[in-house]
Amino acid sequence: MGTGEQDLRKNNFLGVYGHTCVDLIYSSERFPEPNTCVELKGRTELYGGTGANLARIASTLSVPTALASHVGDDFPKDFMDALRASGVDTTDVVKVRGKRTPFVIMVSDSAHNQIGFVEQGAVLEQDRLPIRTHTSDSSKFVHIGTGRPSYMLKVAKRARAKKKMVCFDPAQELHYVYDSQSFKAVLEFCDGLFVNTSELQRAKSYLNLKEDVELLSHVKMLVVTMGGEGSRILTSDDDVLVGSIQPDKVVDTTGAGDGFRAGFYAGLSKSLPIEECAWIGASTASFVVEGVGAQSTLPSWDMVQRRAARRKQV
Repeated sequence: MGTGEQDLRKNNFLGVYGHTCVDLIYSSERFPEPNTCVELKGRTELYGGTGANLARIASTLSVPTALASHVGDDFPKDFMDALRASGVDTTDVVKVRGKRTPFVIMVSDSAHNQIGFVEQGAVLEQDRLPIRTHTSDSSKFVHIGTGRPSYMLKVAKRARAKKKMVCFDPAQELHYVYDSQSFKAVLEFCDGLFVNTSELQRAKSYLNLKEDVELLSHVKMLVVTMGGEGSRILTSDDDVLVGSIQPDKVVDTTGAGDGFRAGFYAGLSKSLPIEECAWIGASTASFVVEGVGAQSTLPSWDMVQRRAARRKQV
């Protein structure tokens, strides 16, 4: 295995563990019924992955960010160059010999609903690999995203032992990679949980909970993204509802949630109140949806601040 050829940056704010993928994005008027076909349009091959999306967007918002990902021998040099050009600390972006880079086929319908197919590639090797420690050890916040549960559990344990703030964001893998036992195991070492509305229901079912607020018996902060309806942040002190921010146009919703998370962390890095962090997240997400893929319309901190003034009340 080879690692990123980069100096070890010792003072990152955010350390991200998650997928770095090649995304193949299509659009279609509608999704097919089983055993039928529909026409696909607009094929675009782009850089993606929840980990890489979050790390690159956060870095362009001036958040010192490290990324830990396993990729394959076929990982595009241009992708690595793009991450580094955005300021991402790629020390822990590792090629696994003989394996392929994770690959995603994503299809959006006319209403911007999405379905996806994921080839995990090199990530499946995480069960046998030692964890990459620079990303957690160099960062104040550790964001545990998509990946093998056994690997992420080891990351969470180390980060907690190092007294880091640990946030868990299993994304759609909560539905098909995690089960109740593995979810509970990682969550035990986390301070925060990021979910969308469907993931929230799954998380509550795994924990046998009925009310959202009951999750605060497991974590200190719950962040729920609700698409165009905005977001909700629950802590022991607050239950904050924040609206969405209207983009100039909606081209593709891929990565909007990653954009929100990047903006949220950017706000935290500047010690903003939680509600303001959520507005910065909403603003960042509004830029992401204006292009195809999560990394094609990367805003600066100044751009995000200006657009955050476009606020509508929930």
